[in-house]
Amino acid sequence: MRDIRIKKHKITMEGLFLSLLLVFSTFGQRLVIPLGSERIALIFPITFAAFLIMLFLREFSLYSIRLFLFILFWILALSFLLFQEAYSATSILFLLMLYLPFLFKFKFEDELKLKYLRRFQNIILFTAFFGIFQFASQAAGMIFTDPLSIIPSNFIQLGYNTTYPITYGSPISKPNGGFYLEPSLFSQFLAVSIIIEVLFFKRWTRVFVLFVAIITSFSGTGLTILIILGIPLLLKLKFKQALAVIIAGALVGVVFFNSEYGSVTSGRADEYNSQNSSFSIRFINPFKAIFLDEQKDVLIGHGPGQTERTQFPYEANFTAIPKLWYEYGFLPMIIFMLFLMHCIFSRNITILTAAIFIMYTFLSGSLLQPQTIYFTYFMVIISRLTLTEELKQKMIPNKIKVRKRRKLKLTL
Repeated sequence: MRDIRIKKHKITMEGLFLSLLLVFSTFGQRLVIPLGSERIALIFPITFAAFLIMLFLREFSLYSIRLFLFILFWILALSFLLFQEAYSATSILFLLMLYLPFLFKFKFEDELKLKYLRRFQNIILFTAFFGIFQFASQAAGMIFTDPLSIIPSNFIQLGYNTTYPITYGSPISKPNGGFYLEPSLFSQFLAVSIIIEVLFFKRWTRVFVLFVAIITSFSGTGLTILIILGIPLLLKLKFKQALAVIIAGALVGVVFFNSEYGSVTSGRADEYNSQNSSFSIRFINPFKAIFLDEQKDVLIGHGPGQTERTQFPYEANFTAIPKLWYEYGFLPMIIFMLFLMHCIFSRNITILTAAIFIMYTFLSGSLLQPQTIYFTYFMVIISRLTLTEELKQKMIPNKIKVRKRRKLKLTL
């Protein structure tokens, strides 16, 4: 009898590092370490510790352009502190530590990147099914299911709308996939997963499930990413594939938006007219806040950490650009955004990196949000792979591989 040996995958430091980034940027988003009155997202100390270990145990190089921009940003930011009335030293230190890993380049094999691209897809598919279950079970009269409710509240992230009714007074809460900070972030992860599936694997059943999960999340941010990048994404497909995607998406959309639940999502289309809408809170009010005070404050900022300490005449959720501008000033904001753009687009601009950039920059309060920052870092690493013929063969759907294995067993 022929000796059949199963090839065991070697555990490497690079693999462990990517595993930590993957698990804690998805399943571990809502987990924290309580420190007195503060709660630190668990992903931050774990990722930073793993990063330091990588520095000691693995070879690395520095991105010279990023390093230059990062140093220039800090020279200006610290200089402006002389003219600012208040600032948070904690906020400064946090910003420095969070983005330090982006300066270093470690070597990750393309096969390893593809492996973790697959693992990411499997995790998002699982949370997609869970999100659909959260919606369907509530529609059937059951109570909202939160898998983390068994964990002591001290270790759960506060300050986010983890779930809330789809409309005022509704008994149905928006699904968050069980593990995400908010339904909005859940829908953004789903959108990124759809883009990965279309670009790399083309498993259309998965695309359908992910799209259904986005629709039933009742959050427009994931759909926003797909709408912005929809045309270039379709151009990557063959004509028949693109036509099938359009028809299937249209059918799901028509069925959903003609239901009583679909009117909830479509009704948000004109919410930009309201100062208290989530659109205004995220995209309009923060920029209005920048110009409330003197002109010098627009140029040099109000000081790190001041967006959380200032009372504004309206609610404002500061995404990366307005937060940088309000706290650090106009020129440091420009330099930091150039640094960030180099981090995401250093090799070339792809549909996937564009999605990550949109998600980070415009759709979340992510400047000091470790969950989003380290997810961005993870995606930047695994999305930069060279698709050789050997790697393309490994992207063949699993069912084809299973058939080959079965055939081999029969001949033996």
